[in-house]
Amino acid sequence: MGKTRIFFLSEENESISFLEDVLSNVDGYETFLCPDSLNAVEDFRRFLPAIAVVDLDKTYPESLFQTLQDISPATRFMGVGSDILHLNPFQQRLYSGALSKEELRLRFMTVVNELKQQSEILAAIKESLKKIVGKSDAIKRLYDSILKAIRSKGATVLIQGESGVGKELVAKAIASVSNHLISVNCSAITESLFESELFGHVRGAFTGAISEHRGLFEAANGGILYLDEVGDIPLPMQAKLLRALQEGEIRPVGSNETKKVKVRIIAATNRDLQKETLAGRFRSDLFYRLNVIPIYVPALRERKEDIPELVAHFIREYSIRPGLSPRISPQTMQELIRYDWPGNIRELENAIHRGLVLMNGDELKSENIFTTPISAQANTPIRRDWRGISYAAFQELQKQELREYIVAKIRENDGSISRTAESFGILRPGLYALARRLGLDISKRNK
Repeated sequence: MGKTRIFFLSEENESISFLEDVLSNVDGYETFLCPDSLNAVEDFRRFLPAIAVVDLDKTYPESLFQTLQDISPATRFMGVGSDILHLNPFQQRLYSGALSKEELRLRFMTVVNELKQQSEILAAIKESLKKIVGKSDAIKRLYDSILKAIRSKGATVLIQGESGVGKELVAKAIASVSNHLISVNCSAITESLFESELFGHVRGAFTGAISEHRGLFEAANGGILYLDEVGDIPLPMQAKLLRALQEGEIRPVGSNETKKVKVRIIAATNRDLQKETLAGRFRSDLFYRLNVIPIYVPALRERKEDIPELVAHFIREYSIRPGLSPRISPQTMQELIRYDWPGNIRELENAIHRGLVLMNGDELKSENIFTTPISAQANTPIRRDWRGISYAAFQELQKQELREYIVAKIRENDGSISRTAESFGILRPGLYALARRLGLDISKRNK
């Protein structure tokens, strides 16, 4: 993060000197002292400060301040001085009165801390957006939507998009301005425990409730509650969620008292909630309550121009040999771009990770990346009929084929784990770790 720049327009002024002494003991600030008005415009233009401190004990032409404001409208001007006589209108607006040094220090540091906080927020937003990789028009529109959601403090956000597109990254980017984010996957909560998980319960509310439990709404009070897969909430529970959103209060299970909560909701789903409402599977009033700021996260096939940048990002992320950047041929890159990626970014990420583990040499090839063979005619991955296949089943298919590949390579190397690991470009412990993640026992094979 860059330093906060503070510009002083002053000759000999005890208070100005005092401020400089204060800043010399505070990290993160850069100061510039301009002793006269002759070079003020040029120095100001070059320095472009966040704060400009003006010596009010010296008379400056009002046109000078207007020029400085035109150069940098965002600059905050502060006046320091004790004599209100003979001040031009601009200086009168800056006049701070006869303040003691301590009062002056406190007033000044309030402004400085405010600017520092704004800088930290901007840095957090910038850092979170860096994780959403791409430069396509679709991603630019997504950035715009995220920034609108950040500016609309407190407004409910509904993020929609297919599985694997990165909805959670979008939610975290919006929540980057908050220090308090609670996340929950609604599809993982059974209907019988839904109220208790979200709203809490008191001791003795039901069998097994041996102590009081604070729900997620109460835990997120004053912050953000991220409801992932909100479209999977059972219909009877949707009414209870709607009441909490409308009234801003919750009633723990087994309690006769309500609790006020102030929570911003960010909801996400891979379902088309408009279609779900028409089908009667999702309450229309809850949909309208959630859909205050709608955000659509595009599928990877809708922004294929981002694939080269995403591939480079995942290679940096998962390269098992630090300092070495695997080559990828234009032909392989074209295969990656032509493929439709039904599992979206999550599938691409897993494919590149797998390819880096399985590749030989320093070139990442399509046979390492794809689990399906390449068509000899079109030189593109053979398409399967994915209709009716869940993403969990798709992931299991990938794991099964990778298990078969590892076993085949071990046989090819006469059962030697060491030679097999070497052919993968990794060490033996790395191959054992990969096998364990896949549920494959290779410990009884030759070393």
